[in-house]
Amino acid sequence: MSIDLLPALFGLSLLDSLNPSALVVALWLLSRPHAASRLLAYVGGILVAYLGLGIAMMLGFGALRDALGDTLDHPAALIAQGVLGAGLLAYGIFAPKSAQQAPEPHVPARGRLAGYAVLGMTVTVVELVTALPYFAAIALMLGADLAPLQWLPLLLAYNAIFVAPPLLLLALHAVLGSRTDERFARWRQRLQRGAREAALWVFAIVGVALIGDAVGRHIEVGKTAQRAEDITGMRDSSGSGKARP
Repeated sequence: MSIDLLPALFGLSLLDSLNPSALVVALWLLSRPHAASRLLAYVGGILVAYLGLGIAMMLGFGALRDALGDTLDHPAALIAQGVLGAGLLAYGIFAPKSAQQAPEPHVPARGRLAGYAVLGMTVTVVELVTALPYFAAIALMLGADLAPLQWLPLLLAYNAIFVAPPLLLLALHAVLGSRTDERFARWRQRLQRGAREAALWVFAIVGVALIGDAVGRHIEVGKTAQRAEDITGMRDSSGSGKARP
């Protein structure tokens, strides 16, 4: 496993963890009775859905990668990835930033904890369009050609970081109690107003990551091809030297 992969995965997971929609719901739950148990159920639902999605993508895309072979490293595929990254970057920069405040989350007033777990799963599925850092992390691990025993711990660590902010909010609420109510309400309002802009930042950053990955893989493919040509040239030279009388 390449150590160079760890900083990129850590950065992507940290970026992904700052999900405004998930944090708004977490802050909303913390303003309600029985906050701890409901928030833990909510986070558990997020973790199950996100980790399950990641495992499915690693297995499915891994099989697809094996079927395609070196097709994904073809210049045309790398150009397509670069164009996609440039499109995401351009959208993140130039798309209009709506000032409209996001609606309040629809949180059940009462019910069993399973309902809050389902809420976490629902938020995760609805917000998949903003899961671009996760998709980029999956692509990096697939590109590194990791075995399941290598990528599964990385995926678990990624998801642990992803769900850390709501748990940190819960810890802060447990320590400070009602003194966090006013501050959490202000944070929730800011997150609701800034959800659109935060999503655009994610698009732009992932666009840069895709462009960088395409350029890096293009350079690596070129170096590999050059090494192969050098080895072939050395063999040809050695063979022609032996053929002399």
